[in-house]
Amino acid sequence: MKKIFGGDNLQNFIKKLTVLCTSLCLIIFSVIYVGEKNIPDKITVIENENFIISNKFGIELYSISKENQLDTVMKTSSYPQKTKIKLLNIIPVKNTIIRNAKRQYVVPGGELFGIKLYTDGVIIVDFEDIETEKGKVCPAKISDLKVGDIIKSVNGINVTSSSHFSKLLQESNGEELQISILRNEKIIKVIFETVMEKDSNKYRAGLWVRDSTAGLGTVTFYNKNNNTFAGLGHPIYDIDTNEIMPMKSGVMADVTLSGLNKSSFGKVGELCGVLTGGDNGVLSLNDKTGVYGYSVTDKTTEIPVAVKQEIQEGKANIICTVTDSGPQSYEIEITKIYSNASSVNKDMVIKVTDERLLNITGGIVQGMSGSPIIQNGMLVGAVTHVFVNNPKQGYAIFAERMLETSNKQPKANTEQFNSAS
Repeated sequence: MKKIFGGDNLQNFIKKLTVLCTSLCLIIFSVIYVGEKNIPDKITVIENENFIISNKFGIELYSISKENQLDTVMKTSSYPQKTKIKLLNIIPVKNTIIRNAKRQYVVPGGELFGIKLYTDGVIIVDFEDIETEKGKVCPAKISDLKVGDIIKSVNGINVTSSSHFSKLLQESNGEELQISILRNEKIIKVIFETVMEKDSNKYRAGLWVRDSTAGLGTVTFYNKNNNTFAGLGHPIYDIDTNEIMPMKSGVMADVTLSGLNKSSFGKVGELCGVLTGGDNGVLSLNDKTGVYGYSVTDKTTEIPVAVKQEIQEGKANIICTVTDSGPQSYEIEITKIYSNASSVNKDMVIKVTDERLLNITGGIVQGMSGSPIIQNGMLVGAVTHVFVNNPKQGYAIFAERMLETSNKQPKANTEQFNSAS
């Protein structure tokens, strides 16, 4: 006993045991850290299909097979269900929400579409001083209105356009008005008085407003379950306020590609198009995950939509329209996947690797937002942003997010279907 546990032997044994325990603790904590970062907060489980949540560094943190899926997921009483994910079914790694769903299919897009969006109310985009008999004054600033405020009504009358708002101001004859504005998702009542401009003798408010916008983007997919389409992968922002434009109505317009400015280091290029006057559909939603509406496509080939844990770093393809040849497929690489991205538009980092596309566009350009990303025969996401200092790279959104929003849109009624047709 003295030989084994006495003196130096005991000290060596304790040192080795300490090193072993420390190593095991480091491994366990490392796995938990990797799991916390890489296991999604919410997971969609596709019925009757195998999947692995994470195998970072060769460590399979959690998997569900066809045989045991019924026990681990489908027998829960309600969905979504919060589940504790464990390493080797022993060590708790993370609490996550798991919901069960059937595989869904969509028709991939890639074609350009024009956007004509009309706001719900008018947006304040700037102020100006008005020259009156008593000097310069800005009534809007005095009333504590702010850039980005959305003017909804004047004296209880809903504002329908910029010209309508101007008409209501003229009819006030300088009397006190009560204006309802939307600010930070809250309705605020503001007391307001116009002033008479010295030279024109017209009543002015001292503010600039916007009631519409136009542009172009790329269709991500068509959802035949409710005849909706999804595009952009990010909302339409007001160019001056950088706020999401509140949409009252909108049109998916025909567009013809008229030119292209290439991207380069420090400069983002753009697709140039002309709205030709025809309409392909109607817009129904301007959302943080993209633009949605009702449209009908002649294309019939549907592909499955991937859930986030099925997406892998590596080769993929995007479909986009950058020439008169229409939608074409180009090679890219998915370089990073953020399972729990803080921004819904920045779930993945992608890199354009196709020399054909690089020669044409220099990388990602404005107008390519919404371009569908295909990997292993599945729709995995859509292009959303470009890196200004490296236009070969950019961000993308999970297709799963966009499909979830699309599925919430009511099925097209007769009027919407006729407009979409």
